[in-house]
Amino acid sequence: MTAREPVVPEAEWGKFLRDTEEAIRRSAPREPSARERASGAGVDGAGVDGAGMDGAGVGDAGMDDAVGEVWCPDESPAAPAWRQLDPAARVRRLARFLGMLTLLLVLLTLFRHAQPGVPSP
Repeated sequence: MTAREPVVPEAEWGKFLRDTEEAIRRSAPREPSARERASGAGVDGAGVDGAGMDGAGVGDAGMDDAVGEVWCPDESPAAPAWRQLDPAARVRRLARFLGMLTLLLVLLTLFRHAQPGVPSP
């Protein structure tokens, strides 16, 4: 092994060798088709009448069958969503956005006039 090759732990190699295409397909989330979404089918693949489309929904693969590391969000978003803000906070956020936009336009105008050889309007 040369000094430039990355060192991969044995556990990672073992996980890579044990992973098969079938195991990856079993643990991958399944997106409902357009027909299922239109009929009001849930995530589990059951339609309005309660019958599953193919019997292989997202809930079929347990966490033990998951291939690789299962992603879970560690932290909440930095700022609350627009709909969760009270009116005063919405005004502050909008004012901050408009202020940044105004500052950008002023800076662009100043730099345009500062360049030699560029005709001003």
